Amino acid sequence: MSWRRVLGSLLIFVTGAGAGGFLLHAYAARPDNPTEAQSRALHLLEQPPIAMSIGDNRIVEAVKRIAPAVVNIDTVGKVHSEETVSPLTYGMEVRGKGSGVILTPDGYVVTNSHVIEGANRIRVTLPDGAWYYAHLVGKDARTDLAVVKIDAHNLPVAHLTDSDQVQVGEWSIALGNPMGLGSTVTVGVVSALNRSNLQLDEGRSLDGAIQTDAPINRGNSGGALANINGQLIGINTAILSAGPNGGSIGLGFALPANVVRRVARELIATGKTTFHAPRQAWIGVALDPVPVERGQELGLPPDTGAVVNKVLPETPAASAGLQEGDVVLSVDGKPIGDVRDVREAITNHRNGETATLRVLRPGEAHPREIRLKVQERPDLLK
Repeated sequence: MSWRRVLGSLLIFVTGAGAGGFLLHAYAARPDNPTEAQSRALHLLEQPPIAMSIGDNRIVEAVKRIAPAVVNIDTVGKVHSEETVSPLTYGMEVRGKGSGVILTPDGYVVTNSHVIEGANRIRVTLPDGAWYYAHLVGKDARTDLAVVKIDAHNLPVAHLTDSDQVQVGEWSIALGNPMGLGSTVTVGVVSALNRSNLQLDEGRSLDGAIQTDAPINRGNSGGALANINGQLIGINTAILSAGPNGGSIGLGFALPANVVRRVARELIATGKTTFHAPRQAWIGVALDPVPVERGQELGLPPDTGAVVNKVLPETPAASAGLQEGDVVLSVDGKPIGDVRDVREAITNHRNGETATLRVLRPGEAHPREIRLKVQERPDLLK
């Protein structure tokens, strides 16, 4: 037997390299007979595939429930004269892509108002590839919702949950037609609730939105945001993006299912809606960071609290007895580090709910609790 074969497939030995020097050489062992290697490879690749079980994957099950009710929407419109910058573009066709969600077995589909804005033709494509031309039932620019109707029957539908029960941190599943690619699923969590005063375009804002970090891109508009049970918690509507191309950076927003239910019902019944989305929750104070010297005087750790510098009259804060100079230490037991923490804690409340503020008042040794009712932020102060 060759001494090289005894050492196996790789042999390293030392040879002289001049005075006191050595070189390392690596030699691969002689390869097997190509015919033998080929036979082994073919034998392995001819084995039946290993059975794979999804086990208890609730996301897969949720997608199976909601995906059949999520459709692609293609639109065709024309440039109008007031939108042109050149006579050459007058009458030019403009094509758009978005998503929608089937609400009823006989073809009512909800989407975003901006998806079908200016469309002369609306085409709805189901997950199985069947497609239908749709007609507009009604739209509402204020909530950015619209309902279209296709002539179809026995369709799968989305089940709308009570979006008031949605909690920060729960799974969220976004389904839609991003960039016109077709049915796509992304997963994240509910990042925040009741996001308000989000500017969609000039003069129009989004209020009461669910925020998610599930990746959402252009074309996802009008698609579904579902929970872990495959129920609809919202309609994907907008994203915040760092660049001009509108790519996802994990800041997506959906209109809550309870808003969708009410607006869609009114649009189907009358073609219009009187619904106004609830505005941002508010208590009627102006806040500042706690000055370093003031914090030291009160014995507060750094980055603790927010000081009230103004209490507006006839507001929840004024009625509850909050005063200028009070330092807010916590809201509903959540420690406050800065002004933003107070605002976020309050806006997470629904209008009419009670918030408990723990405040330290000048001249008092111990914090006190102040309970107040949150209300809608008035238009005057928006």
